[in-house]
Amino acid sequence: MPRIRRDDPAKLIRLALVGIDAQITGLRETRTKLAAMIDQSSMTPAVQVAAPQKRRKLSAEAREKIRAAVKARWERERKAKTKRQKTPAKKALQKGKPAKARSGPAKAKKGSSESPTSAAKAKARKAT
Repeated sequence: MPRIRRDDPAKLIRLALVGIDAQITGLRETRTKLAAMIDQSSMTPAVQVAAPQKRRKLSAEAREKIRAAVKARWERERKAKTKRQKTPAKKALQKGKPAKARSGPAKAKKGSSESPTSAAKAKARKAT
């Protein structure tokens, strides 16, 4: 077996092609022998291709039903789209309004025994 430098990829590809061609030739010979054993011509394909089926036609009534259904669907889509476009505009107007002022002191979180101001004082003490 000849030694090939790995630096030359073109030679490696040529050798691979030669090897593949040799395998193809061997497989063709084997197929011919096997086909002769079962009395089948070696040139005909082993699998028969099915004929394409005839295209079915829809009646005018069926086409009209489909057309009406598609039209109704697109109408629903358009209505939903316009509603979605109008809704954010209303929300934007509501966001512009000032929040109502809360009356009374702020409530402490559940589970916390300290008031928010005493917690802030404790942090200030630790920092100094």
